[in-house]
Amino acid sequence: MKRKLLLVCVVLSLLLLILPACEMDASGSVKSLTKPYIGEYECVEARLGETDLLEKYEFIKITLIDDKKMEIGFKPKNGSQRSFEGEYSVDSETREFTGEAGMLGYKFKEKVKIENGEFVISKIIMSKPLIMKFKMK
Repeated sequence: MKRKLLLVCVVLSLLLLILPACEMDASGSVKSLTKPYIGEYECVEARLGETDLLEKYEFIKITLIDDKKMEIGFKPKNGSQRSFEGEYSVDSETREFTGEAGMLGYKFKEKVKIENGEFVISKIIMSKPLIMKFKMK
């Protein structure tokens, strides 16, 4: 009887040690505690002048992969998914996000402020205002 009880205790102890290592919640990871801005940001509003760009796209997203690399992905409603990579930096004190990516031979650089998991990109494109609002998923 003592042997069975000891065996059960050993098995339970091993489970308590192994299970937390197998599945770790992302909200408790070291990354989320030290760099909470890393993740996927979904475009929730996109306008070029009076045109609603989200009517033409299934999604537009920016994924901050690690502390320097980002991916910009989009899928037109009548097309295939596309993505391209860029680099970014974040000033942890001011929460300013500076991203730089190249597309079709042009380099784009934008500086925005991340607040409550959201940011807005605002530029003038072909004399029309482009406004894109992103929110962390």
